[in-house]
Amino acid sequence: IYMSIKVISGHSVFNENAVVLSQKNKWTLEKDFNPQANDLYIVFGAHELSHQLLEIQYRKNNSFGYVILNSEQIHSQFFKNKYYIKLMKNNVVCDYNTLTCDYLRQNFEIKVFSYYHFEFMKFDEEPQRIYDVCFIGSKNQHREETLNKLQDQLPNLKFYIDLDWKHGSSESLTKILSQSKVVLNMPFYEDNALETHRINKALACGCQVVSTFSKDKDADDFYKDYVYFADDLYNGIMSQQESQTPKKSYEELVKSLNQKVSPHFLFVIDQVHKKLISLSNANDVLPQNTIIQESTPANSDEESSQNTSDEVGK
Repeated sequence: IYMSIKVISGHSVFNENAVVLSQKNKWTLEKDFNPQANDLYIVFGAHELSHQLLEIQYRKNNSFGYVILNSEQIHSQFFKNKYYIKLMKNNVVCDYNTLTCDYLRQNFEIKVFSYYHFEFMKFDEEPQRIYDVCFIGSKNQHREETLNKLQDQLPNLKFYIDLDWKHGSSESLTKILSQSKVVLNMPFYEDNALETHRINKALACGCQVVSTFSKDKDADDFYKDYVYFADDLYNGIMSQQESQTPKKSYEELVKSLNQKVSPHFLFVIDQVHKKLISLSNANDVLPQNTIIQESTPANSDEESSQNTSDEVGK
């Protein structure tokens, strides 16, 4: 029976991650979404497409499957979207932090089967870095006040700030980050998991990263070799400027994440793949939430160091 694994992206912010994942594993990057029987779709940004994804799965009688890569944090408005919750309940879910993993289990009885991480293309050119400090993300009062205060405290540094998402495309974002020395990471929500989509992208562009601590201590501990952490961003910037010891590189981060996260993630994909084939062979297509009950779910204790978390778009 023909079986194809495909990768799709529901939002432009994930396009680069989808390309890298597909190329790395020789999976098809799907541009025109037209699922066929026995196809398996690994979906970035499914929260943006939840109604459409559910509708076509229902219309095609559950003859194909999804692996939903959840990228939303626990305060996300999308967890109030009944279609997104149903999509996750009916399919296999992977996440990249234990906070959301626990939240989904406790509040919706959604089992997270594995973790995944965000990987980007390495930016190899070394352009002139004209900005000392950069922040790109969604606007809220805390971020505006913090950034205004930092600019007052550090008048000799050149800041680039975008709170209006002018850089939605990967190309535009890469251009700005490649011109920046330091990228700031600060949460949109309180009680946040570590926003590693932003962190990993910045490191891939050769930037240094300064971040406040998250609520996920295991993730902070894992990333402390790559990121300058501090209780507030001013102290973090000063620490980065005064540091004599460089942090580890993006290549080292990817190598470590691939060792810690990828084996179990790929095991789960393989189990879903095999289960779809066995169901097709039996000519008995079942709801997708039964698809890999024999495989092991993500284990928070065993894999806590794998946490790579962010609500993307924030």
